[in-house]
Amino acid sequence: MLHFILIAGAVIIGVFLLLFAIYFFNLDMKLIVNVIAPIFEKYYDKRKRKQYL
Repeated sequence: MLHFILIAGAVIIGVFLLLFAIYFFNLDMKLIVNVIAPIFEKYYDKRKRKQYL
């Protein structure tokens, strides 16, 4: 039983440290800006416009 508690605690601490690093270094927004935004921009730039600004 103690072995299970130690493993569960280590997993919880590991997940917490991973999430803290993502939050601290703002990695979620860096992923969106560098990976996801160019894909969306490429798609939306090719669309035909009914009205231009």
